[in-house]
Amino acid sequence: MSANMLVAKGKHAHHRLLTPCLLLVLSCFVPVSPLDCPEKCVCTLTTVKCDRQNLMSIPQPLPANTTTLFLTGNSISHLTEHSFPARLEHLTDLYLSGNQIEQVDPGVFDNLPSLHLLDLSNNKMLNFSPDAFPENNKLQVLNLSRSLYNVSYTEVISSLLKNSVPKLSHLNLSSSDLIFLPDGITSLSDLSTLDLRNNSIISIKNITFRSQVLNYVDLRNNTLKEIPNGTFADFSQIPGLRLYLAGNPWVCDCLMKDMVTWLQKSDFVTDKVNLTCDEPAELRNVPLLQVDQANLQCNLSPSQMDVVLETSYVFLGMVLALIGVIFLLVLYLNRKGIKKWMYNIRDACRDHMEGYHYRYEINSDPRLANLSLNSDV
Repeated sequence: MSANMLVAKGKHAHHRLLTPCLLLVLSCFVPVSPLDCPEKCVCTLTTVKCDRQNLMSIPQPLPANTTTLFLTGNSISHLTEHSFPARLEHLTDLYLSGNQIEQVDPGVFDNLPSLHLLDLSNNKMLNFSPDAFPENNKLQVLNLSRSLYNVSYTEVISSLLKNSVPKLSHLNLSSSDLIFLPDGITSLSDLSTLDLRNNSIISIKNITFRSQVLNYVDLRNNTLKEIPNGTFADFSQIPGLRLYLAGNPWVCDCLMKDMVTWLQKSDFVTDKVNLTCDEPAELRNVPLLQVDQANLQCNLSPSQMDVVLETSYVFLGMVLALIGVIFLLVLYLNRKGIKKWMYNIRDACRDHMEGYHYRYEINSDPRLANLSLNSDV
């Protein structure tokens, strides 16, 4: 066989292999047929967009190969188990922002086994069932920003985070009127990003995160006044953590000394140069890193002074009671020796009194007095 024939045959085989590859690539860039796309939606490749169409429910049917679904800016107020009646094996990203969603029923996402990202921001959540997600779900990103407006709803979110989304790595609860940190957050072992900006969180005492991959915590623009030494110690144990704390009304008094020390010696508080005092008035807007610890004083008001005095009296009473108990215990343990000592004292006193009594009788009876003189002679 000649060399030219071999070359020609090789080219022919190469073209046969290349043709199906080109067809496969081109098929990926061909829009989905309008017949397969729901009404009022635009379908491109594996992405379905149904934004701002005044939809009252999830449009049906959705293409089976959908991976990303946009439903933002509609009026879907209630998600039920019938919202996704057909199984969508490939759907990974679901955007439901700005729909005025109030309720999420059990089983809503059971037919979305590959769901990775769920955006429920800018809604009006009142009820979110912990059973909305299937067991062993793969959800990693959950956005509930600007969706929670009920303080009591924190318990519902805590239950959801504790039991329903074990693989969650990114959680956004910003602008949700939170006063306390939902308990379930600390149990998320894969959590890496936590956004809690623009809430009303007043304290993060006794907070210990299970996750050792946590690298971003944003607590800016809350109502934190101080962070205890123990909480800073727990944060310092998480490698690579970036903590943001600016925009809080820090009270620069004697309780702030530990926090100032942590800020000066550690770098995990990324925006520490932007932290400023809010109280007292003479230190307002002074950066925490520039505050002289000698100026961190606690000036107690009369009511606070009364509380301190009451506490002191209670403590003094406890100390005196303890001393009394110890004294009684010592008496009990030495009861035999004390009893013997008391008997000795009693006998000595009796002998002494008998001597006085005998002398008194002699002095009072002249005959005994003469007898006593004669006996002396």
